[in-house]
Parts: sequence; C-alpha cells; structure tokens
Amino acid sequence: MATPRYSAEFKRATVNDVLAGEKRISQICRERGIDEKTLRRWRQEYEQKGLDAWTAPTNGSGSTEEKIAQLERLIGQLTVENTVLKKALRHAYAQPLNGTRSSKS
Repeated sequence: MATPRYSAEFKRATVNDVLAGEKRISQICRERGIDEKTLRRWRQEYEQKGLDAWTAPTNGSGSTEEKIAQLERLIGQLTVENTVLKKALRHAYAQPLNGTRSSKS
C-alpha cells in the first residue's frame, strides 16, 4: 500500500491547528485521517524550517519550463553540428586525397 501524499497547504493547516491549541493532537489526527507520528514529524519540520518546511527545494537551475527550453536549444545546436559534420564528411569522401598517386596510369 502506497504512503499517501499530503499537500504543503494541508500540512500547514494541520500544524496550525495543533499550534492553536484548541484541539488535542489525537482529535486533529482523527478528523484529518492521519497518524499521530506523522503529525509530530510535521510539527518538528515546521519548528525547524518554518513556512519553508514543505516547499520543494530549488537547485538553482530554474523552473521546469526553463530546463525544457535549455534542453531544446541544446538539441537544436547538436542537430546543426551533426548536419555540418555529415556534409563535411561527404565532401571529404568525394574529393581525392592530395599528394597521392592514383593507381590508374
């Protein structure tokens, strides 16, 4: 059975309910259908990292769209290079080598 994935907003709202102190942890867990151990972990993450506890880490390379655009540019560049090299190779095979004698006399 797969572990359920909860949104960052759901986690924030749940931890905020705990921090408000209006309900017991066990009651919040029953209402939201989560395990107490999970809620304790979320609270600990929130206390350590604050509002950024459940945001996706950025690796500095930008968004997915930017990465796709970068890869598409690379594909275009490699396609052009490949075409140029194929033409050069055909041209090289079409011309006889300079300085060599032909076997025909």
